[in-house]
Amino acid sequence: MAQANTEYLAVMQLDSNELIARREEQTPMGKLIRKEIQRRKSLGSGYWKGDYAVHKGGIDGTIQTPSRVGTITTYVKGSRR
Repeated sequence: MAQANTEYLAVMQLDSNELIARREEQTPMGKLIRKEIQRRKSLGSGYWKGDYAVHKGGIDGTIQTPSRVGTITTYVKGSRR
């Protein structure tokens, strides 16, 4: 009988906000977290446990898009956005 990976089972129980907050970890647990995020995205039903992360920008809660003034945009030959 195959032995269950208890770490991966623990990651599967995390909600979406915890997964997103910990996806940049450079540990074996971080690898499992990124794997779980990809697994949830690939499900056809769009399964996502818990709430979606909410960004509250600014003092009054309005979200401002960053300005592109003064930035340099480079393109690779043969590709477009």
